[in-house]
Amino acid sequence: MAIFDGNIFSETLGMTASLTVVLPERSPHVDSEGNMPVLTLLHGLSDNRSSWIRRTRVDLYAELAGLAVVVPEVQRSFYADMTYGLNYYTYIAEELPDICRRMFRLSAQRENNFVAGLSMGGYGALKLAFRHPERYAAAASFSGVANIQNRIAILPEREQIAVCNGKPADDCDLFELAKGLKDRGPVPRLYITCGSSDFMVEDNRDFHRHLESLNIAHTYEEWEGVHDWFFWDASIQKTIPFLLSGRDAG
Repeated sequence: MAIFDGNIFSETLGMTASLTVVLPERSPHVDSEGNMPVLTLLHGLSDNRSSWIRRTRVDLYAELAGLAVVVPEVQRSFYADMTYGLNYYTYIAEELPDICRRMFRLSAQRENNFVAGLSMGGYGALKLAFRHPERYAAAASFSGVANIQNRIAILPEREQIAVCNGKPADDCDLFELAKGLKDRGPVPRLYITCGSSDFMVEDNRDFHRHLESLNIAHTYEEWEGVHDWFFWDASIQKTIPFLLSGRDAG
């Protein structure tokens, strides 16, 4: 296994951006061109791209599964093209995949691309999958910001303006994006977890019921836990087999 922990230059951001990539030595899941399946793994509001590697064993889980993992850094952007700030959504959705495929021989095939994240990153993962279901076979959210309006409202005013000012609901609200999901392409397989004592749990329960009302297939799991790395390590360990089992079934 190799871990790349360094910097790339982003034309979208107009600056150097930090990036961590976990690369297994080999994978039983390579595509016809020998490229590995890849999970884009997103960090939370108070974290950076190093947190997933420092605080969990995602490197071990990925190595055992033969899955590459890309962990970008987006500051406190909520994976948005910020009204007053940088275009982090475009960077993550458009530019970064192309850069990583050139550098690390990662598969471009939908069946080999997954996205997941915790808290703010759980929101970002579902937003990416809902806006581009043709690109991702599966998505996962752990303790995710399921109701962006509720969370944005408690941020400092400067961040509220930077992230969501003037944006329509169907651009950034998961409840609205879910309504049109089936019209955008094949629906990704969805896995959502939240601790039963997490302060986000009611928003996640509401979102789970919303997906049920729309007849959008998904797996929702809740067990005792709070908004912490013990819960997220357990979540990512359970998620990786979920991602690859769907691919193997296909």
